[in-house]
Amino acid sequence: MDDLIYDRPRDYDLEHENDDEDVAFHVELARRLAPRRVLELGAGSGRVTIPLAELGVRAGFTVTALDVSEAMLAEAQHKLADAPPEVRERVRVVQADMRTWEAPEPVDLIVVPCSSMCHLLTLDDQLAAWSRAHANLVPGGRFVVDVVMPDLAAYADSLRQPPRTLVEIDGDTSDERGRRLLRYRTTVYVPHEQRASIRFLYDKFAQGDHAERWLSDFESHVYFPRELELLYRQTGFDVEVTYGDYRFRAPRATTRELVMVGRRKPS
Repeated sequence: MDDLIYDRPRDYDLEHENDDEDVAFHVELARRLAPRRVLELGAGSGRVTIPLAELGVRAGFTVTALDVSEAMLAEAQHKLADAPPEVRERVRVVQADMRTWEAPEPVDLIVVPCSSMCHLLTLDDQLAAWSRAHANLVPGGRFVVDVVMPDLAAYADSLRQPPRTLVEIDGDTSDERGRRLLRYRTTVYVPHEQRASIRFLYDKFAQGDHAERWLSDFESHVYFPRELELLYRQTGFDVEVTYGDYRFRAPRATTRELVMVGRRKPS
């Protein structure tokens, strides 16, 4: 696996330049739940962290941003350096593994945006992450996991004989500096391992420069709704609510996102 995009945090941010619905969702959810301490797993470059911290200034909670990538967290720190002091004071950045990191004190809310849980490819890793989240929460605390729904049409194409792998343009973003990033993808589904092998091809254009191209390979576990619910149940959570999009609507046949909120059972 070669997730090169995580070594290029500014290109990662350019890739997500127009992705603000999930950010708004997690901020609104935190506002509704009124936590005192928030833990964000897979925080990356701080795309969700900083808006959460801005709410934390007004609502009175702190944010711990955890990720394994040194490069991504360095970019988060760079952004925080430009943030107002009251926002910086609300954030603690930690480089650690979500499967093993022990919070110094229990938190009220754990959020995992942007399908970060899909990096956990084995059942043992998934159970470890869910169990560690349970241990890091106060009784009654919430654990929120955000994943994409399986793209069955793309998977079916990759299972044809002979296999057919479509190249899709699934991203075209630009910023105020005139940079433009095109992202193409191919997907091969491995059904017996419930894994999608995704190859991203990037073309980056900047004013006055030649195009830059690179590949980033991504092995992704494919979660199905009942499987996700079982992970919660197995590790001591009640599933409080499931959303099918970032507008807090229930899942339906056309659902593309799946956000599940588990509540640690009271002692």
